[in-house]
Order: sequence, then C-alpha cells, then structure tokens
Amino acid sequence: MALPWLNDQLAALKPKAIDDFSRTTITGAQHALADVANPLRLNFFSTAMRILFEHMMGTLAPVDQVVQTEWFVSEREGNAPTRGQRIVFAIQGGLSDEFVKDTLQIDIAPIRQRLIKAVDNLSKHVHGREDAIIEGHDEQDTAASGTIEALGNFLDTYHECRSTILNAIQQELDDAAVDTLLSDTILEVDELATHHSVEEVYVGDTSVRSIGAHFITYRATGSVAIGLQWGSNSDLRRGDGAEADLSFPFYCDIQVSLDDPLNMAFSATNYSVDVSSWRDGMGPDDDDL
Repeated sequence: MALPWLNDQLAALKPKAIDDFSRTTITGAQHALADVANPLRLNFFSTAMRILFEHMMGTLAPVDQVVQTEWFVSEREGNAPTRGQRIVFAIQGGLSDEFVKDTLQIDIAPIRQRLIKAVDNLSKHVHGREDAIIEGHDEQDTAASGTIEALGNFLDTYHECRSTILNAIQQELDDAAVDTLLSDTILEVDELATHHSVEEVYVGDTSVRSIGAHFITYRATGSVAIGLQWGSNSDLRRGDGAEADLSFPFYCDIQVSLDDPLNMAFSATNYSVDVSSWRDGMGPDDDDL
C-alpha cells in the first residue's frame, strides 16, 4: 500500500465517506500511492481523488437544488453555481449562513477555501503537462497529504453540521415519530388481523437524511410493538379467536422547513412499518411444496 502515514490519512477518510463508491475511490487512491516506482503516481492519485470530489458534489449538491436556495446569488453566466457554492450546499444545504455560523457555531469559509485550492491542484495533476509533472517522492507525498487533509476537513464539517442540528432537536424528533405511530392507523399492520393496537414505540436511531434547498429531512428508525387480534372479543371468549404480540421495524421521515429548522410546529411526517417478517413466516413450509 501507500507509505504508512499517507495510507493512515486515507484510511481515516473511509468511515467519513458518504457511500460505498466514495470508499472505492479512496481505495483506488491508496493503490495509486503504493506504486512508488511510477513517476505518474501523484497524477493517478489525483485522478482518484478528483473522481471522489465530483461524486460527492453530484450526490450532495445537485445544481438544480443549489440554485433554489435563499442564499444563492448567480456569480457567472448561465446561472450555474460555482464550485464554492456547491461545496457550501453540500455541507449546509439551504440553511442560511447566519444560522450555520451563529446557531450551529460552524465556520464554513476556511473549509471551502482549502477545498477549492485542493481541487484546483487536483485538476492540474489530472491534466498533467510535461513541464508540470512532479516526480520527487517527497513533493508527491506533500501534495497528496494536503489534498487528503482538505477532503477530510470537508467531510468532518459535513458531519458536524448534521450532528449539531440533530442534537438540538433530538427529543422533539423522537416524540414526533412516536406520536405519529401512536395516532395513525398503520395500514401495513391493519391488513394482518381483525384488530390491532400499538403497545409501544421504540426509537433506536435518528439521523439527518438530507438537507435540501427548502427542507431538512430527518429519519427515525426503531421498532413498534403491536398487539394483533383475529376475530371479535366474543370470538376470543368462545375460543374461536386468537391474539399475538409482535414487533416490527419502522422508519419515520420528518420534514422540517428551513425557514425555522428547529421548529417542529409545521413538520410533515411519512412512515413505513416493515411486516415482511410476518408475511414470510406465513408462507408455505418446504414440506408443503
């Protein structure tokens, strides 16, 4: 693999990466740096890291979303967002600069500037020219380390923004998920038996699913304990009915307006309960096939 300290830097990016493809590109960068006999080692590393950056921008900062934000101001012809604006959106979405800086206490400006500089350098190495190739190992390692650090700072800030706003509204989100499942008829469960009742809702994890141009969407996941009854109460007393207590996993998406991102008063919820374990268990046994 790459030199140990560079490899450690790259390996530290993987847990922060946004998806499997991002981790694949980081692995590619590790293999590129490991080829110390290749005079174009830095160029191939830069190609992998440029692919990583472009993938993250495409996933986290779609152009059509960036231009819809309240803070977007066109800075170039065609109304296309700049690289810096897409980096900002990838971190904070449509959240206002004031909210991010004053409420979340996060300063994005230096992160944006370092990443822009790093990507500019990547582009130079990706489109290598005869008089711009860096062949010295020490110089290659220094350039690679700076790029890794800039991308690491970006990913740290991306996660910090989401964890900070999540912590500020965690209890309200948990309560909203519980209230939704307790107050609504759960259609997936309603189809399983004559009657059902929600006995308990357990929220195991809550995360920021996305920060868009106008809304932030949280996802709460957990399990819901359900009491199922087949037949009427009279059927049960006669021994003709049946009851069962089961637990099913659920997710609940909670959408909050960025106009007031810590106010749940006008939030919207959408949820689903996975009853596939029950349906699979009710299928025919192998012996019956």
